[in-house]
Amino acid sequence: MNKKYLTLALLAALSVPAMAETTTIDNMFTNGTLDGQFRMFDFTRTFDGNTNTRHDSTFGGIFKYRTAELNGIKFGGSFASANRMFVNEDRDVYGMLAREDGKHSSVNRMQEYFVEGNWFNTDIKVGAQELRTPMMNPHDIRAIPRTFRGVSVVNNSIDNLKLTGLYITDSMGWSDEDFVSVNQAVAAEYAREGIQVDVADKPVWALGATYNVPTGNSGVKLTADLWDYRMQDVFNEVYVKFNLSVPVGGAEFYVTPSYLKQDSIGAETINELDTYQWGTHLGVKYAGADLTLFYAETGDQALLAPWGDEKVVIQQVYQCTRGQEDVYAARLNYDFGKVGVNGLSAYVFYGDYDVPTGMGNDFTETDFSVTYKLDPVMKGLSTRVRYAIVDVDGGEDIDDLRFFVYYNFKLGM
Repeated sequence: MNKKYLTLALLAALSVPAMAETTTIDNMFTNGTLDGQFRMFDFTRTFDGNTNTRHDSTFGGIFKYRTAELNGIKFGGSFASANRMFVNEDRDVYGMLAREDGKHSSVNRMQEYFVEGNWFNTDIKVGAQELRTPMMNPHDIRAIPRTFRGVSVVNNSIDNLKLTGLYITDSMGWSDEDFVSVNQAVAAEYAREGIQVDVADKPVWALGATYNVPTGNSGVKLTADLWDYRMQDVFNEVYVKFNLSVPVGGAEFYVTPSYLKQDSIGAETINELDTYQWGTHLGVKYAGADLTLFYAETGDQALLAPWGDEKVVIQQVYQCTRGQEDVYAARLNYDFGKVGVNGLSAYVFYGDYDVPTGMGNDFTETDFSVTYKLDPVMKGLSTRVRYAIVDVDGGEDIDDLRFFVYYNFKLGM
């Protein structure tokens, strides 16, 4: 654990005895909660060319402990695990397991460890923690979500308005066992594209505001997000998003426009960054069906997104990230509970990704997903199957198959 975060946690712990009797402190821990999720996943990606098949099969999960609150203070931690199963070493890792000494390697790590204080409608969390913000979030699409280390502050003093401040120094990706500094995460993102950069060792600062606009009893819902992320001598990004839904008869219409601007700042240690992405979701929900249309446009350069993000289009295999890319997509989801099959839902999701000649390959992706929540059989148990077909113009086509089994649990102590 980073020494400065450990020191802050210990100082907070030492302050507790001055505020309460020892028995109360004991109750703080004995009245805590333990909850989590067991996960068994199997992911396979095959190519129709010479690229080797990728396959990971894992069993593990995420297990979280939170103490009870005492005078506004509580402690928390979580352990995450992805253990190898049914591994063929002739296949490459998919991204759930690590690769060590040429073999698939299990990942077991402390996901979170923090001290949290809550006073005057303000929540302050110091240490390793999962964040849920537009451009830094768990991006939970592998066996273990992303996590971060630093300080987060959330204030809810004003009705309908949430203000967030972040100071983040380190992060862990899906298959890391140790935190890396945020500048190392940026360098690794460029290295995946074959670009070597010497990124300034600076933290990420972020400020965000989320406002739920009062609309009375009309049934209309409108939320506005405004965020600024800044890493000195590296980049600055501004993110704006609106989410509007309007009931009409028995249907609900919605639109979600967003805009992201990224620019290099200061010494420009990743070279010049000047790009954007804008787009929208437009959809309607009716009688268990949910139809969404997507459009996204990206500026001259590819997006820098090393920590989980809200791109306009995110499919099973690909997302809209490339410079000068236009994406048109549509998704149809259906909840079969409307016809008596409770817990069953499915969707089909099609996207067309186009770039100018010489900028890369155009391709299409078609996704199929079926989720079944088996609460009548065992409460907390659910399964999911996802299958993606990627057709690449002038390149290797891809088939991507994923199986998921989840079991959620919660225990009082």
